[in-house]
Amino acid sequence: MLIPNMLSKAAADDPQKEAFIEKHRRLTFREADEASTKLAQFLLSQGIRKGDRLGIFSAKCLEEIIVILAAMKMGALFVHINPHVKSEQLRHIVANCWMRALFVHESKISILNQADLKESSIELIVRLSQAQAQHIDRLENEHDYALEDILQCAYADFAGSLQTEAVQADDPAAILYTSGSTGKPKGIVVTHRIFSEATITSAQVLENRRTDRLISVTPFSFDGALSQLFTSLYVGGTLVLQESLFPHDIVETMLREQITGFHGVPSLWRMLLQKHSPLAKHHYPHLRYISMIGEPFPHDELMKLKALLTQTKFYMMYGMTEAFRSTCLLPEEFERKIPSVGKPLPGVDITVEDEDGRLCGPGETGEIVHRGAFVSPGYWNDPSKTNEMFRGGALHTGDLGKLDEDGYLYFVGRKDKMLKSQGFRFSPEEVEERLCQMPGVIEAAVIGRHDPDKGSSLKALVVTEPGLALTEKEVIRYCKSVLPYYMIPDTVHFREPLPKTANLKINRSELS
Repeated sequence: MLIPNMLSKAAADDPQKEAFIEKHRRLTFREADEASTKLAQFLLSQGIRKGDRLGIFSAKCLEEIIVILAAMKMGALFVHINPHVKSEQLRHIVANCWMRALFVHESKISILNQADLKESSIELIVRLSQAQAQHIDRLENEHDYALEDILQCAYADFAGSLQTEAVQADDPAAILYTSGSTGKPKGIVVTHRIFSEATITSAQVLENRRTDRLISVTPFSFDGALSQLFTSLYVGGTLVLQESLFPHDIVETMLREQITGFHGVPSLWRMLLQKHSPLAKHHYPHLRYISMIGEPFPHDELMKLKALLTQTKFYMMYGMTEAFRSTCLLPEEFERKIPSVGKPLPGVDITVEDEDGRLCGPGETGEIVHRGAFVSPGYWNDPSKTNEMFRGGALHTGDLGKLDEDGYLYFVGRKDKMLKSQGFRFSPEEVEERLCQMPGVIEAAVIGRHDPDKGSSLKALVVTEPGLALTEKEVIRYCKSVLPYYMIPDTVHFREPLPKTANLKINRSELS
């Protein structure tokens, strides 16, 4: 059963049930089904066809769900853009996938205008926001529609066209952009089959049910957020959108909406555990489970969270967007096997291999290799990187790990120099490139360090022009203007020329 069929079934089985919630706004299964069908018909009337790329650049809102479902119904590929990107990253993504239409939230229009996409492939731009406001920047594009207006019209002439755009399981459904080792976001292709099979498997493992009320905190550019969205459709549950990341607001939503399932990266939970957070002041009798993926969780803090949520099941997961989900440590194995990230999910085979491709023995560290279900066809428009990472039908993750005698996987770290901060994975070159564009900076390097409060922190090493005195505050202020928040260095150190290797590349092993 593909995702559009899951929506149709939910709309037929329980049409008036609340499917999606955004603060005071509610959307039923029937409303979501009808709105996404109408939008798909509108897109067909505008010449958008199966295989075209539709961008979504938005804060968390009900409208972006309608766009995702419409794209999947007509066989277009949705490209959900991380809402924290700046104009340069936006420009790269639009050009890389040759995007034909872009759906934009009012809060993102100023960044869109800064990106200057007039000469891009975009032919159609649709505002997602429910209301128009005079103080909001005007969009600098003549093909400017409002989703609210689109959904008030009829497109019956294209109903047949929507039916003929038959979606096959192995058709691409989405391109999910994540940072690459070259410093540019790379697009991971995800098929309808992967979304469907991963949804069904995840729902079975997490024992999701119709009565579940899942909170959605991370953007839909994250595979985990999409998994929650599609799981709610599959089981007929309810998904509650959470835009604010302030601990008080998250806790308020958990209590008000009686949340039963919460998926988040460890850095989010660590934020909720900080002393200013109200998490520890309340009880959560409805919170049946939490699931975690994305980065290591310091043991002491994980145990603190476990002691706080005594009636809640903990699922510890491992996976990459390139393979959606790989392993899961079940609640009944938590006490015995933590910090393991569990065993392979059904249909998945996980091995740990040395540099020559030989299997490592129990306890030996090597590269984690994922075979079987959920493996992406590869990277969009990047055959070289695809051939490097996807060899012999397997994903060579670039992550280091080890298996114990019982076949449980333990994550060790990254093979390459990729950094991870607040759940986001990116290359140091992305930050370094922007730092070197700051007037007065001639060279820069960025390294990651363990931080007892945040889990990880970023340190920038900056070389300035002779005689120029920049301050740490000036550099950080500049970074805030050109980089997403999770790429902003926590500290800046000024130094002489950086250490180099024999081929004049930065010698990262000597950075500190």
